Amino acid sequence: MTMRSSALILITGIFTILAIDGLLYYQLRHQLRKKWQKGIYFFHTLFFISLLFLFQYFIIRLKGPQGYFWIEKIIGITFLFYVPKLVFIVFHGFGSLFRHSGIRITRFFSWTRNLLSVVFFLLLLYSITWGRYDYKTDIQEVPFKNLPSGFNHFKIVQLSDLHLGSFGESYRGIEKLVREINRLKPDLIVFTGDMVNNFADEMLPWISTFQKLKAPYGKYAVTGNHDYGNYTHWSNAREKKENQERFARYMQEMGFHLLNNTRVPLTAHGDTLWLAGVENWGNPPFPQYGNVAQALDSLPEDRFVIMLSHDPSHWHAELLHHSIPLTLSGHTHAMQMGIRTKKFQWSPSQYLYPEYDGLYRIGEQYLYVSRGQGYLGFPGRVGLRPVITELILLREPSR
Repeated sequence: MTMRSSALILITGIFTILAIDGLLYYQLRHQLRKKWQKGIYFFHTLFFISLLFLFQYFIIRLKGPQGYFWIEKIIGITFLFYVPKLVFIVFHGFGSLFRHSGIRITRFFSWTRNLLSVVFFLLLLYSITWGRYDYKTDIQEVPFKNLPSGFNHFKIVQLSDLHLGSFGESYRGIEKLVREINRLKPDLIVFTGDMVNNFADEMLPWISTFQKLKAPYGKYAVTGNHDYGNYTHWSNAREKKENQERFARYMQEMGFHLLNNTRVPLTAHGDTLWLAGVENWGNPPFPQYGNVAQALDSLPEDRFVIMLSHDPSHWHAELLHHSIPLTLSGHTHAMQMGIRTKKFQWSPSQYLYPEYDGLYRIGEQYLYVSRGQGYLGFPGRVGLRPVITELILLREPSR
């Protein structure tokens, strides 16, 4: 981050805080009459401005996993207080516009203003506390005409986007995640990228925990854009290379076999299925290290392939042009925000990614996009819970 952009963020942040708190103070000026009330209010504003200075001049200079942890704490507490304030200001403004329309309209906007402000506060509070690890198990039965019969009802659990550096060592979510996955008794466990934010050492507190994950057909993974350490400044190329070497070593210690543009055969009841994986491939500015041709090289024509590729953009760009019945991706997080019911779903992620959360199909090819179990930036998930995906492969009966 350059000094110019850092200064711009600081100035914009201070202006936003002063604007929101100034408008709110104007709306509440008749309730804040006593000096001690005004003092608390101004101290509150000063506290958040101080957090901005702390963010700009200290925390972003932290070199290592702890930097992300503290940055996300500041983002979380700021959202917790300022989103409800914005809601209050907006509905108070609407109420002012209709204040001459009658007492019922005035009361309606007053009640709505107060209720929604409390609801947003509680929703955000839940999302950055227990909601971070309130996992939802998404069970998907996926039928295939050409699935080898030995893999009928084969169970795959998919994990993605853990971003381990976002958690403190007291975080309860990883132990709970491992327990819930083992309870599902999967045949195979796959991880579709972004184990860390930047630094391999983010994995150290959790290696022994992930070793407890059990699946008879093994644990496999691919790299995501964050796993290469591209989003921090390294003193030299050797330091970055050593970080990548530690990343690969720690993944192996966790029990994950990295599929870097390669594949492995899985055999069940005499039948073979190929599990392939590519390094990160995304639309710019994300890196394009994935090599599909290398991952599929020399496979027989009648093979059945499951592909792991971190970024779902890869599906349309390349993977649909190959005979790959099922692709598993992550990356989007569904922007950690959205609504999903049986008849309606929405997330701001849909404006960037046509496939951002769940199961998609074009012809005989499927894509499943996991919104993941971790977080980055905002330390929680609003509306869309972190997900554990259970994919059950089914062989369609011959007609």
